[in-house]
Amino acid sequence: MKFIELNLSKELQRAIQDCGYHEATYIQSACIPVVLSGGDIIGQSQTGTGKTAAFGIPIVEGLEITSHKRPQALIVTPTRELALQVMEEIRKFAKYKEGIRTVCLYGGTPIQKQIQDLKKGVDIVVGCPGRILDHINRHTLKMDHCSKLVLDEADEMLNMGFREDIELIIKTLPEERQTILFSATMPAPILRITQEYQKNPVHIKTPVTQMTAAKIEQVVYECKQGDKRSVLIQLIELQRPKLAMIFCNTKKMVDDLTSDLVAKGYPAAAIHGDMKQEARANVMERFKSHKITMLVATDVAARGIDVDNMDVVYNFDFPQETEYYVHRIGRTGRAGKEGLAITLLTPRQRNLVRELERITKSTIEKKPLPTASKIREIRVEQIKADIATMLNEGVSKEIEALIEEFNAQGFGDRELVLALANNMFASSLLEVIDTPRREPDSLKVHSKDKATIEINVGHRHKISPAHIVSAIAEATGLSGKDIGKINIDEKFTTVDVPKEYIQEILKQLKDITIKGYSIQVNQKTGDSRSKDDSRPSRSRRDDSKPSRSRRDDSKSGRSNRDYSDKKKPARDDKRKTERKRTKKED
Repeated sequence: MKFIELNLSKELQRAIQDCGYHEATYIQSACIPVVLSGGDIIGQSQTGTGKTAAFGIPIVEGLEITSHKRPQALIVTPTRELALQVMEEIRKFAKYKEGIRTVCLYGGTPIQKQIQDLKKGVDIVVGCPGRILDHINRHTLKMDHCSKLVLDEADEMLNMGFREDIELIIKTLPEERQTILFSATMPAPILRITQEYQKNPVHIKTPVTQMTAAKIEQVVYECKQGDKRSVLIQLIELQRPKLAMIFCNTKKMVDDLTSDLVAKGYPAAAIHGDMKQEARANVMERFKSHKITMLVATDVAARGIDVDNMDVVYNFDFPQETEYYVHRIGRTGRAGKEGLAITLLTPRQRNLVRELERITKSTIEKKPLPTASKIREIRVEQIKADIATMLNEGVSKEIEALIEEFNAQGFGDRELVLALANNMFASSLLEVIDTPRREPDSLKVHSKDKATIEINVGHRHKISPAHIVSAIAEATGLSGKDIGKINIDEKFTTVDVPKEYIQEILKQLKDITIKGYSIQVNQKTGDSRSKDDSRPSRSRRDDSKPSRSRRDDSKSGRSNRDYSDKKKPARDDKRKTERKRTKKED
């Protein structure tokens, strides 16, 4: 459906044309008429399907231009980045609607500036739950005239712990209102919100075929966990993206990977939830202006990042939720352009590709890592392109002077070209990376000898043996049956593993996560337990902790051995006395 077929004013039609929109997406054509009619909506839609316009256009169209300037619409988002993006889109749609004011409220910045903006009057408020609630409690934001509520990325707001804030905000709104909810997924908590706060909502779900752009090429490369960073560097060197996003599952991995990329000379920056708002805003500004070309992000922090002309999306870590995959790859191939999404998989993750193909209704191609001959071939073509670019841009006076200097020393032009090309070839970061050779998915263990490793997660992290086995097997290729005893303590876990692979195991486990926790792994040495010691793990944990009396004695300077040596005769004397007393009584 074309936008001109929708019942919109001339001002809106003009603003939409300025945005370059002609054909409405499914979610837009389905939502706009319902919002204009005042109905509640449950919109199930992924990133890249145009949902901001789906609620933003009809909200702007339905506003009443009043003199009192009190909020008529409230749009709640999980992150500052998404709030700013939504505000920018709303302002574009309201471009030719005189008198409409929009204010964005979010944390991490001085609240006084926002209070001043609210005092000037506002028609549409966009913001994050915490800061919105803060303004409501301060009475700087009054919602008694608000007739429209939009909960954008509702599932992510619940995941971030905003449920209570959202409910408190809703209680301040008039009962007679229109409630529009958008969520990529529909878990039970979302359904409870819809049942409690919406009236006969229309459920609009984007067809799976539209969730991912048809022009996105999806590729997976299989590699060992420890080779992922090298594989990523190789792919970046081969593809030379002008603008790319790299997704990791943890904040620590985002920071570590960004440091590696910057150290190798790539213009990269990180963005995640632990960063201050000012730092995140600065990173986004640099990324949008192409001052940095690689953005390394977590899934939550990336919500609301809307950048056109994204060449490649790299999934450094396989997404923890399959729905996140669609969000990630939807950031490339926008506006009818072609895109590329690359996922790095460990051997034990290869079966997960079928699930991705099922939810995206598309084929994901598995490609082998480039061979040495292929790398040389690609590198030669890159050097040809680089030299052609330099020739087209012209040679500086300094370079001309340098060439004349070498000519004067007896070096010909051909020799200079060969030296330049050879230097360009040698400076490449490309290297051959072996494809995982193990088939099937597990290493073959020849020896029964075991070594013990210690991992810094335990009961307090809600870790179970299944989590440990899965993580080790996935990272190393070991079979579950080759992993021995697992003893889970409060803060750490010990695991018996094949001794012949101990160094490989320590290397492969270095950068993995278990239940989202970045881990540290060390080989446990000096363990006095015998191989036949089969006491249950609870006993071992109890034995590993000194009793209260022993701890008290250690403070007074007595060792455990001294304590036991002195107490043992006392116990023996007590038993003898008891036996004598028993005989006497008999």
